[in-house]
Amino acid sequence: MCPMEHPLSADIALATRADEDGDTPLHIAVVQNNKAIALRLVILFQQGGRELDVHNNLRQTPLHLAVITALPDMVRLLVTAGASPMALDRHGQTAIHLACEHRSPSCLQALLDNAAPGSVDLEARNYEGLTALHVAVNTGCQEAVLLLLERGADIDAVDIKSGRSPLIHAVENNSLSMVQLLLLHGANVNAQMYSGSSALHSASGRGLLPLVRTLVRSGADSGLKNCHNDTPLMVARSRRVIDILRGKASRAASGSQPDPSPDQSVIASPESNSRLSSNGLLSSPCSSPPLSPSKDPPGFPVTHQNFFLPTASPPAFLPFPGVLRSPCQPVPPSPAPGSS
Repeated sequence: MCPMEHPLSADIALATRADEDGDTPLHIAVVQNNKAIALRLVILFQQGGRELDVHNNLRQTPLHLAVITALPDMVRLLVTAGASPMALDRHGQTAIHLACEHRSPSCLQALLDNAAPGSVDLEARNYEGLTALHVAVNTGCQEAVLLLLERGADIDAVDIKSGRSPLIHAVENNSLSMVQLLLLHGANVNAQMYSGSSALHSASGRGLLPLVRTLVRSGADSGLKNCHNDTPLMVARSRRVIDILRGKASRAASGSQPDPSPDQSVIASPESNSRLSSNGLLSSPCSSPPLSPSKDPPGFPVTHQNFFLPTASPPAFLPFPGVLRSPCQPVPPSPAPGSS
């Protein structure tokens, strides 16, 4: 006797047949966001004993396409029906990687909430050696980063190619907000890549002043050496970065003028030079306080008290220029050469 043919065998064959691009009707229904047709096709796949993780010519599964097109309801339908969130595309990306790459935290949430227990590996690497957390950090999707950390992703996981942690990736992307987020959640500020360089090496060598300041305040070791025996201070080229690494105050380097020195506080003026005063006494810059203006009314010269002579004594010199040969015989100054 011939075995009885499945009553839906023709429908199953049509539902699982791929076109010239390798796409099945399920792929197409997902891209078109036709949930009713997609549900019917999923049932046919299940009744025919077929896997939902069928790849097209680009090695994309229906779940991959649902994530790429940011359809969390379709993601939920496929994962609940048994689609694997760990299936790889041609770049070694899982659906979780793709959700982070396309900045779709809603699809990531649908994946993590509906996947079977133990079926998700958050430390899986793509062909570039990156975890999903690395990808989320590189795309700047803070919601995805927080969700992955909440679900137990390793915040200090290293990528396979270079050994960079997510924090080092964030520094090299010059993303201050992402660096602050990772440090707030316990990232190792002194984690080193395969070359021995740390996040502070990367920030110092690139002259990223806000990142250097943030890392130093978070406890980054400025004396840490890489495989070339270089410290962050040795790779720094910016004077302001060097000042921060040496522990100097950086407020003046932010653009404000430095405080004037005591020598600069005194303004030089013709009156500060040595000259003959109105009473014939030799005046010098030290004869009166340099910063104390005269309190006398205009027109009245300042007369300094002489503690060595009586106050009624006549002035030692007459108030006109010239050289005195005796108290009563002034000698006029000699005429300038060439004068008549």
